[in-house]
Amino acid sequence: MAVIPTGVFVTQETDALFFYHFNKCSLLDSIQVYNDIDQFRSSTHSSKIACLQMPYPVRAEFDVLVDELASCSDHVLILMSELHDRTIEIVQRHDNRKISYFICGEFNFDLVFSPVHKFYDWFTTTTHFYKHVRPETLDVLVPYTKKQYYFDALLGRKKTHRDFAAEHINTDVNLVTYLGDINCNFSDPTKWIWENNGLLIDKPVEWTVDRLPYYGHRMSISQIVPLRIYNQTAYTLVAETNYSNHYSFYTEKSIKPILARRLFVTLGGQHQLHNLRLMGFHTFGDVIDESYDVVEANQDRFKSAMDQVAYLETQDQEEILAKIKPICEHNFNRMLSVDWYAYFKSSFVSYFNQ
Repeated sequence: MAVIPTGVFVTQETDALFFYHFNKCSLLDSIQVYNDIDQFRSSTHSSKIACLQMPYPVRAEFDVLVDELASCSDHVLILMSELHDRTIEIVQRHDNRKISYFICGEFNFDLVFSPVHKFYDWFTTTTHFYKHVRPETLDVLVPYTKKQYYFDALLGRKKTHRDFAAEHINTDVNLVTYLGDINCNFSDPTKWIWENNGLLIDKPVEWTVDRLPYYGHRMSISQIVPLRIYNQTAYTLVAETNYSNHYSFYTEKSIKPILARRLFVTLGGQHQLHNLRLMGFHTFGDVIDESYDVVEANQDRFKSAMDQVAYLETQDQEEILAKIKPICEHNFNRMLSVDWYAYFKSSFVSYFNQ
């Protein structure tokens, strides 16, 4: 009987998630998976690897679990499909050669010991429908045609930077919706506009991440490109999930305007655009003043970004749309041509092949 070289610990709650990744990475024949930490600790495999998903909201017991697993493993691999201030604090507390992080974005700081890899989960899951399931969905868009409104500002749940946008944007010439609360109210059309074709609301919806059938494929409603809204607006104001300066977290909010071939102004943390360019995308510094991206103070950065929204409201749409077309086409092609999962797969598998 062949000896299985690698023992792997995953929690019971994340067992299905990691079996998905183990299968995608062709690892199932070479690992033995444990959900019981005592059995994992006492096992005699030549290599021991613990795989964890960073929880959000953060739980205090996760810190204890990381320390315990680091003491009895060769490696602890932590997947982070979400980046938030509290999760970053955990990373900085557990800066250890044996602990590696897989992140959906960029850190604007250096860890001393822990390796950091890419896990572009939001890119993979948001593009899946438009790349593999129903690519023709985006054909109804007319991205370079003059629109009724300048910007769409779909601001979502209440946060400080979204409050700023709601207070400073001109609602006469831009299409704005804002839930304006930490809870979601999808019944008010001033707060939420549903996509009108292909979407089946077959259950009560509480959160934007809830999954509904869209052209027969169940997906998160937050990842549905708002075709009806985009065909009424020329550009997009992106109010990302977070706006902290020491990391950039990219979600479907940044991906959807790229899929729709649009200019976007971003309310996020410092270096949000710079880090996007590191990923091979182009931004719009030849069309607007993107120096807002380097402004450190939040309120000053938000104001500088909103100044660009106001500037574009004074410019001829047809001229701007013609100028941005090469940038938007590049971004669209990059978003759909790159295998975003491959960044994760190659780094993840390397720990099992050592």
